[in-house]
Amino acid sequence: MTSDFLSPSEHILTLTDLELECPPLPQTLLEAIQLMERPEPPDPGEVEAMLRHDPAAVARLLRVVNSAYYGLRGRIGDVRHAIVVLGPPAVVGMVMSMGVLAMKSAFDARTAAPFLNLVRHCVATAYLARLLIQQAPAVGDWRLESAYVAGLLHDFGKLLLLYNRPEVALAAFQLGDGLRTPEEEEAVFGYSLQTITQALALHMKLPEPLFRALMDLYGEGQGDGVAATPGALLRVASMGATWLDYGFDEPSRDEETSLEADWELTAQLFSYPSAEAVWQTIEQNREILSTYVDAHF
Repeated sequence: MTSDFLSPSEHILTLTDLELECPPLPQTLLEAIQLMERPEPPDPGEVEAMLRHDPAAVARLLRVVNSAYYGLRGRIGDVRHAIVVLGPPAVVGMVMSMGVLAMKSAFDARTAAPFLNLVRHCVATAYLARLLIQQAPAVGDWRLESAYVAGLLHDFGKLLLLYNRPEVALAAFQLGDGLRTPEEEEAVFGYSLQTITQALALHMKLPEPLFRALMDLYGEGQGDGVAATPGALLRVASMGATWLDYGFDEPSRDEETSLEADWELTAQLFSYPSAEAVWQTIEQNREILSTYVDAHF
């Protein structure tokens, strides 16, 4: 791998090797990911230029900006105004979320509803990953933007399987009863989700820091600071999204569910007083999360 972008490696299989195809990806989505993952924040002119040739993305953006989530006094009618009011990073984040949602046309009647549930889960996870850094007592070098992007893409491998192997995927991804181990994934699909995610990251030409963050999700770095976003944070945000009713295949929380190692590690990384304080931060934002997700659908 290079220092900037993920490149072919003998350790990373391609989608062709896995006999998988990627659904058409909106160009605006790919451009937004690259903008968000740069060390320096995007400037307003770059964001406006990215949207200039995508009228559909502009229409979706203005609908979200004028939704109840933002509660703005006056109506925003153009991209430049939206960028000035909300800031370039917020607009780029919305463009990414809406770009994923725009892929719905690639899915058929059987998979459209599960696809939407998966996207809702990913948008909620992205929001919570960013929220936990925003409200952390200490954040160090962790970036809000990286947390949002990694959260949005954390389950892209499942989206790929819904697209390529719908019957098997629909049977495997049952709410609260999904596959739990790489061995189970390999037995059902032939490859683990980590391997599939690696191939997809290569296909999408994701920046290497984002690739490391997604691999840390599968436990490689264990949130040790090597990845741009710790895997523990992504796993906690994903669980939190599920527990707030934005689940896909993870189990919901019952009264006896304990906050285990990932919650403790997230508390340590971001100086929360306890694992319970991490969960309380998520739970206290239930209504805001609902308004945010609803604004995208």
